[in-house]
Amino acid sequence: MSFSPFSRDRLLNYDDICTIIENQNFWVEYEPIIDMNNGDIFGYEALARFVIEGKQIPPTPILEVAHEESELFFHLERALKIMQLAHRPKKGMLFVNIDPHNFSDSDKIRYWHTLFRDIQNLCIEVTENTGDMQVSLLSYCLDEIQKSGIPIAQDDIGNDQKPFCFDLTKRAQFLKFDRTWLLKIRACADYQEILKGFLSFAKAQGKKSILEGVESEEDFAVAKELGVDFVQGYIFKHLNMRSQR
Repeated sequence: MSFSPFSRDRLLNYDDICTIIENQNFWVEYEPIIDMNNGDIFGYEALARFVIEGKQIPPTPILEVAHEESELFFHLERALKIMQLAHRPKKGMLFVNIDPHNFSDSDKIRYWHTLFRDIQNLCIEVTENTGDMQVSLLSYCLDEIQKSGIPIAQDDIGNDQKPFCFDLTKRAQFLKFDRTWLLKIRACADYQEILKGFLSFAKAQGKKSILEGVESEEDFAVAKELGVDFVQGYIFKHLNMRSQR
């Protein structure tokens, strides 16, 4: 089994993930998604946060290690989703992430259908936590989500570390554009033309666009110029806190 970096002399392993699950060493941050037409909060993305030995650990290495054992990965995702749904803000659509590998057998699929049944204002972001996207598994996952009638969001569009699937683009109601677009545009303004092409497609197809990682007034100005439908980022965190009072 491989390991992921934790510190100079510490590596994450299977037992660490088990401890996280057993002790619930995780919490949720709800990042606001803002409607560009009126400035109101449209919804929130539920973001998982982890701690080991008193230190906050980025989600990516946690998920990568958990992903190596399918049952462990499922148990972690299950614990996260239960918490994310239990503590969600009272208003707005909730976006939660699901990796297609968690739809790998009938028991898992049955569990997700039961958990999400009758949940209102929910959108499932289909994301890949590793680089081994299996097209058949993704298609199966999308089929099952569509059976439930829950809207789908395509996550991480434009992230060079994540695979891109046109079938997911076709089926999604929301297209979420990765924060790295803002970095690309700052490095070369011509990247806006590529993103505008995606946005034109979304508009023509009746899909909604969300630009992630808006962390400054400069980022917000770029989003406004591009004409995205929604923006998401920590710059709006004060709105999140105010909305839950």
